[in-house]
Amino acid sequence: MSTFTAEDLTALFRELAPLRARASKEKPKAPSATHLERAFAELRGPVEDAKARGGLLNPWALAGLGRNEVRVTAALAGLWQEDFGGSISRSFLARYLYRAIPGISWLEELQSGYRLRNEVNPLGELADRIDLMIETRNHLIGIEVKIDAGLGPMQLERYAEALEARGRHMGRRASLVLLAPYPLTRDGVSSTTWKDLAAAARETAGKPERGRSFIEQYIARFGDFVADL
Repeated sequence: MSTFTAEDLTALFRELAPLRARASKEKPKAPSATHLERAFAELRGPVEDAKARGGLLNPWALAGLGRNEVRVTAALAGLWQEDFGGSISRSFLARYLYRAIPGISWLEELQSGYRLRNEVNPLGELADRIDLMIETRNHLIGIEVKIDAGLGPMQLERYAEALEARGRHMGRRASLVLLAPYPLTRDGVSSTTWKDLAAAARETAGKPERGRSFIEQYIARFGDFVADL
């Protein structure tokens, strides 16, 4: 759960100053309903502003994602969709891919268009279902997501083989990425952690909290949420 930042508190106390000055000139007395209504009205602005910027609660904690892989993956897929955040969502995905598969100009690649799907069977086999699939002009990227569940026997090897076959069929370069709480060294698999994803989210949001857009704030808060998975 998030709390007020120093900037939030400064703004709130600035809004409260007229109320404190007025109260100091009056004899203490029980506030009337009118006084209470006026006080809440004067506080509504800064409080609603903090809520709108995610300064009070992390919306992803409220959404009940918990440590559920399916829910967290669905939320991540939504944040990466251009239909959600346009260039900001595209930048978030690119910053993650720079960490997962370095050496490629991902932002330029994504600007040519991309498609993102979840729960994909590259070869139609139910046993080879990859959590997220990203298709670009030149690349086919599969992302296997883990939070509490472990890897099955030869799971990544099967996925990599299926993805490679699908990539050859589509004329695209295939890459398999593991997104998990732990790093893993495995031939043919790129390893990333939730901290990598959190760093990409914070870089995407970038500017100080007060200057963030609604989309940037939601992405930043998602980074805060997944940082400790």
